[in-house]
Amino acid sequence: MSDSTEKREGILGKDQTRRDFLKMTGTGLAGAFVALTLGCATTVRTREGNELRVWATPQGALVHDPNRCVGCKRCEVACTVRNDGKASANLSRIKVSRNLNFGVAGVSAAYAKADGQLGNFRVVAETCRQCEKPACGIACPAGAIGTDKKTGARVVNAKLCVGCGACHDACPWNLPTVDAETRKSTKCLVCDGDPSCAKACPTGAIRYLPYAEAEKLLWGAEVVSGATA
Repeated sequence: MSDSTEKREGILGKDQTRRDFLKMTGTGLAGAFVALTLGCATTVRTREGNELRVWATPQGALVHDPNRCVGCKRCEVACTVRNDGKASANLSRIKVSRNLNFGVAGVSAAYAKADGQLGNFRVVAETCRQCEKPACGIACPAGAIGTDKKTGARVVNAKLCVGCGACHDACPWNLPTVDAETRKSTKCLVCDGDPSCAKACPTGAIRYLPYAEAEKLLWGAEVVSGATA
C-alpha cells in the first residue's frame, strides 16, 4: 500500500468527528463553541489532559465533474491570477494540468484505458476538500493553517507560514503548494465564497456546494470508486 493510499484511508476513516471532539472535552467546552461560532480552530483539553484541536465546519467545498471537463485549464489561470497575481498551473489550488495526460493514477501499462487525454479522455481535476480534520493544518509546525471566519475554509496565514512544505506532504492529495518565489504555502480558500475557478469554467464542471452536499459527493466517490470528485 502506497503512502498516499494510507494517508487517504486515514482521512476517510474519520474516526473522530467534530462532535466526538466536544464529547471528549470536560473543560474548555464553552471556549470551543465560541471558537466554532467565530469560524476558527481552537485547541481544547480533554478530561484526560490531552489537547485536541477543534475545527469549524466549512460552509462549502468545490466539486469537480470529470464528465463535463474539457481540460481547458481556465480554472487554473483564474485561480492563480486572482490569488497570486500570475498564471501558474503549479500554484493553482485546483489541479488539472498534472492529471491531464494520464489521470490521477499517472502513467501505467494500461494507460490507453485509464483516465487522461492519452487514455479515455476523462479529465479529473483535484480540489481541496476542506477536510473536517485537515491533515495539512494538523501537520503544520507553525500553526499557520486555520479557518476563515466567513467561509470556514482552511486557509494559510502567510505571516506564520515558514514554507516547510509539511502541509503538502500531509495532504493525501498533495494539494497545498509552496510558492518557490515567496516561500509561502498556498491552498484553496474558496475565494471568499465566490470561487474564480468555478466562474471561469466554460462547461460548469466546477461547482461550489454546501459542505454537507459536497462532502457526500467527494468522500462517497472516494470510498466507492476511488475517484477524486
